[in-house]
Amino acid sequence: MNSDPVRPIYDSELRPHPFVEEWLEIWRYRELVLMWAVRTIKIRYKRSVLGVLWTLIEPLMTMVILTVVFSSLFRFEVDGYPVYVLVGLTFFDFFRRGTTAMADEVLASQGLASKIHVPRSAFPVAAVVTYLINWLLALIPLAAIMIFLGRPFEMALVSLVPAIFVVCLFALGVGMLISTLAAFFPDVNLTYQVLLTAWMYATPIIYPITVVSEKHRHLLELNPLTHLLRLVRDPVYEGHVASPETWAIGTALGLVTLVAGWWTFTHWRDAFDYRV
Repeated sequence: MNSDPVRPIYDSELRPHPFVEEWLEIWRYRELVLMWAVRTIKIRYKRSVLGVLWTLIEPLMTMVILTVVFSSLFRFEVDGYPVYVLVGLTFFDFFRRGTTAMADEVLASQGLASKIHVPRSAFPVAAVVTYLINWLLALIPLAAIMIFLGRPFEMALVSLVPAIFVVCLFALGVGMLISTLAAFFPDVNLTYQVLLTAWMYATPIIYPITVVSEKHRHLLELNPLTHLLRLVRDPVYEGHVASPETWAIGTALGLVTLVAGWWTFTHWRDAFDYRV
């Protein structure tokens, strides 16, 4: 009787599609993703005297400057402008830093990924988690400003949880698209950072959409960040949950962009080593 152990047979054809396989891998390595995010935060503020407090101070300083410039000099009337602008600033800061960090992390991690088995998506996902933590910390000074100005805390604030989740889906999708392009064309990352400036001013972050003429306002409606910002700003500034139409558009944008970015990233992931 043959007592030799049965050896497993590995067949590459039995592997799931890279789109599905990467999802399974990222779940298996979820603890690594969190550890990588925490490590990034520690390194970022290691040599800073104030450390993580900069996450709270930076948006406040920017808010003060913009409040002086736009409220005093340009003099458009926005009730509770500090709250209005701070919601937008923290929202866009997460999107800008998160998406650019994804490309940087993917490029910087090539040496590590070639030595040990790590799902390539772990690095962009960790970047999103890193700046999500920053965003949540930045909500602390926002709450303080609301208290100082006497803005009410409505039950609509509960909708911030799914709203932030939808924004994260969109940011992850965009970041993975940029990361894939940057792996083949390094100049893409620098170009994207320049385009982010234009994207910011095309989003009603520091100005109300009502100051834009009716003739050009529809152009802002074509900007996906306009709809995603409403999901976050409406419960904080307006005191009510965003409209069903806004939720439908925002959720569709998040899911479609994530699927597109994830498919593109996983389709080309094995070619990264030959391009970077």
